Amino acid sequence: MVRVGKDVGGKLVLVGAGLSVDLITLRGIKKILEADIVYVDSYTSVVLGDLRSFLKSHTGKEAVFLGREDIEERFLETLIKPALEGLKVVLVVPGNPLDATTHVSLLSEVSRRGIDFEVVPAPGIIPNALTMSGLMVYKIGKIVTLTYPKSGIISEYPYDVIKDNDLRNLHTPLLTEIDLEKGVKMQVKEAVEILLQLESMRREGVLSESRRAVAVSGLCGEEQRICFGTLKDLMELPTHEGPHTLVITSPQMHFMEEEITQIISRKYCRLT
Repeated sequence: MVRVGKDVGGKLVLVGAGLSVDLITLRGIKKILEADIVYVDSYTSVVLGDLRSFLKSHTGKEAVFLGREDIEERFLETLIKPALEGLKVVLVVPGNPLDATTHVSLLSEVSRRGIDFEVVPAPGIIPNALTMSGLMVYKIGKIVTLTYPKSGIISEYPYDVIKDNDLRNLHTPLLTEIDLEKGVKMQVKEAVEILLQLESMRREGVLSESRRAVAVSGLCGEEQRICFGTLKDLMELPTHEGPHTLVITSPQMHFMEEEITQIISRKYCRLT
């Protein structure tokens, strides 16, 4: 049963860290300064830069970094219990807090127990991977995660999403698989290889080496890379720290998109 209206005195604040440490908002810094406990989610995604040092130098707080088990399995002990005891708990989250279902679920758990909460937003990969590439925000189609084959089986779901978005002339943002605890970050070349393998399996003409896309790597970092080109061209990109997002552009791009994506690519498509 959901407990409504009961104030237990504590609070959980989800603070977005943005895509890079210098994109944390002033409000986010204020909430961290007010916190009794500061945690950092080091599981769901990446924040570019040294977040530990940034928080220490700007707030004086020593943050505790949490992994997958801490957030998804031991959340009662790490996050809920201190708030029930009346403490203000801050969880600093990569990107925009509620972009990840992990944090949506956490708010549900907090609400059930009558704990107050607050969410401080910050720039996330969506829609910025598109808008920073020169693509129009109102043409964002369904988002899908591209994963490595599991037990030799490739998920065909991304292919279906691209196909469906194509029918409505929408862009398809592909979030590439990342597992920080295992040190896994899918590279653009690997993503393209998986897509072309899907086409060879399905043979429906949705994807080809000549299909155009935007490869976004390390967005908002000092070494960010944004490259617009064919899948064949993007497959030749050198390894990049990432994280990586691949946007399959709509079959018919707006003329302004055609111009701006090339302008941005000329500036930010770093090949070294």
